Amino acid sequence: MMPTAPAVLAPPAQARGRPVGPTMRQHDYVDQGVFLPAGGADRQAAGGWGDLEIALITHDPDLKEQRNRKLVNALAERGVSVRVLAPGRETVCISGSGTAFIDGSGRELNPDLVVNGLYRNSGWGLDLVRAFELAGYPVVNRAEAWYRAKMKHLASAALAAAGVPQPPVVFSHGVPAPLWRRARRLGRRVVLKPWNSALGEGSARYPQAQITRERLGRWRRRHGSVYAQAYVPNPGRDIRVVVVGSEALGASYRYARKGMWKTNVAAGGRPAYCRLTEPLRRLALAATRAVGLDVAGVDIIEGAERLQVLELNAWPNYHGYDQIARVDVAGYLADYLIERARRGTG
Repeated sequence: MMPTAPAVLAPPAQARGRPVGPTMRQHDYVDQGVFLPAGGADRQAAGGWGDLEIALITHDPDLKEQRNRKLVNALAERGVSVRVLAPGRETVCISGSGTAFIDGSGRELNPDLVVNGLYRNSGWGLDLVRAFELAGYPVVNRAEAWYRAKMKHLASAALAAAGVPQPPVVFSHGVPAPLWRRARRLGRRVVLKPWNSALGEGSARYPQAQITRERLGRWRRRHGSVYAQAYVPNPGRDIRVVVVGSEALGASYRYARKGMWKTNVAAGGRPAYCRLTEPLRRLALAATRAVGLDVAGVDIIEGAERLQVLELNAWPNYHGYDQIARVDVAGYLADYLIERARRGTG
């Protein structure tokens, strides 16, 4: 599918007088979330990808988050047009002749590639991603894989099916007697996690003796289900590996604050450089394949006997990670998306 280049319009009122992204000079902002490469024709003549258009579906249409800003700029620098789509701003028209996607300004969308950049726990907008898939568009981080990664029990089941090492888990939508009995058998300490949380939000660690049916009942009433994972004694850190396609780009340690156990940077964890060893690389790639993702952040813990996967993030926030891990994540991701878009258009 070859995109039709939209006409360049004036920025919408909410964009006037402020940059969208770190600098407006890296791309031209077009009405309703369209980003065209500055000097696109010149870039194409110089070997850029001015004929490509990529759609990014995100909960961050104003590109306030660095991961999205950097990616859009990296694509624009390579001469790629980017349409930034947000759930609630697009219209899906379905008829006997097929499915059409219309943006907020009334223009029909025909991207060469759709990127699923959703990250909210609710999964709002995942049906839009799936609709693009059903209409035949190539999608990076397909809806089913994103859902599987976000639903912790499904990710755990996928890892188990693929033989990927992970801490033992028990899960239930209720609090039947076998749940709390088996949860107590997970070990001396047990971690309870909301079934779809991120950034360590809501997770709690309890001694084995405090894993009672009453506590699990309160947890279930608050979070809708119970996901209990064995706590893995560790050196006070875990490891984040970012995977793009078939490559593990780099690794970083995340150290828990003194007296704390959570290592998430959002929870106060301190990142530090970690050498990407072959065991880390193999484990991160195996976990990503097991869940079915194209782009992932894989959280790995150093157990006493072996490395184990804690969980996966389908649209990892690499703010600061690229400096720590010494890798240009946005640049590598942009190149990967271009390759996928070219492959999709034949």
